[in-house]
Amino acid sequence: MYQFRVAPVAALIPFLISLAALFLVAAPLRAVGGRVLELRQIERFEPDEVEEIVGELFEGRSVPTAHYAIDAYIVRYSSFYPNDDPAVITAQLFVPRLDQPSPLYLFAPGTTGLVDACRPSREHIAGIHWGLYRAHVLAFAGKGFIGLLPDYTGFGEPDRLQPLFHARTEAKMMLDGVRAVTELTADDELRAVNLSPPLAPGGVFLAGFSQGGHAAFAAADYRDQYAPDLEIAGIIGYGPTTDIATLFREFPVVAPMVVKMFGDLYGTDRFPAQKMLQQRWQENLDHHVTRQCIGAMQSFYPWGARELFQEEFAEALFADRLEAEFPEIYRIMQRNSTGLNRHGVPAFILQGADDIVISPQSQERFVDALRAGGSEVRYQLYEDARHDTRQKGFREVLEWMYAQKNQD
Repeated sequence: MYQFRVAPVAALIPFLISLAALFLVAAPLRAVGGRVLELRQIERFEPDEVEEIVGELFEGRSVPTAHYAIDAYIVRYSSFYPNDDPAVITAQLFVPRLDQPSPLYLFAPGTTGLVDACRPSREHIAGIHWGLYRAHVLAFAGKGFIGLLPDYTGFGEPDRLQPLFHARTEAKMMLDGVRAVTELTADDELRAVNLSPPLAPGGVFLAGFSQGGHAAFAAADYRDQYAPDLEIAGIIGYGPTTDIATLFREFPVVAPMVVKMFGDLYGTDRFPAQKMLQQRWQENLDHHVTRQCIGAMQSFYPWGARELFQEEFAEALFADRLEAEFPEIYRIMQRNSTGLNRHGVPAFILQGADDIVISPQSQERFVDALRAGGSEVRYQLYEDARHDTRQKGFREVLEWMYAQKNQD
């Protein structure tokens, strides 16, 4: 059992990191991750401070009232890279100060980039506006949810890249996050000193924006084989981008990063950039996808798929002929598309009618497939919204989660 306590911990951090490294090298991780390796408190927010932070995200809208003070922590927990090497996930943990069991809202952010400088936990520190993800999770914590906001696998290690859109890795990162929170909130001694509420039984909600929706549905897909002991009460997808081929057609800006990472993971003979990207975008691919985060990527790469991809590949992509003409590329894309393995987890999909990343038509096809696979799905289309539906749907998501909890 871990023995760390809340700050002051500056003197203990080198020891804890060394201890985690010793554990990872000396004793291979068990088949599942989620072991807490480090916990340190970084801040405490009173309700008015929570509302001030959240207010920036909800600018122009009614700011959700925060009912509780929030203790903010950095937690590091064990997980795995695509090749099953042990990984350490860094996450921001937000714990409301209340005296009753709390549900968990575990949120995966949208795509920020491949390199460590693009990690979501850096956003508020560097003053970057990728999605104000900390503010989003704090809004739910202020309503009484334990909030967990993980960095994707690979972030936190400067010599590693995020295995972008790799479904199995994302699933483990999410499910191991649930395990870590379960471990922390089940520790009576630690909870009495640092963490107020225990985790409410059957109260685990996995949410994500854009790529984060891909990760949340990956967790549902892999739950039975990787973490069958965990219950998921529901999945919330804000403009989720779950299908790789659809993403390539409708938001090709991120495709070069995916091409790079899938080439690294599966081999460039199986996922070859030269068969997909036009010559000018093949050149110095490794350099261009690792020198910038998502904002600069959107300015560098074309927004039109036919300006990015080779003509033959683009024609097959738009005509749904990838399986016939590029079978290995198609198989890898399908392997990493998420949500449709008949997991049966209830879902709430929030979609903007003017979304420039995934069209309502594509999202509706995904919803139909989810329902055909046995999931109860609430689908909300917002006529005056683009890709980010988190603020518009905040109240509806809260109501939906409470309704799911009340069904238990």
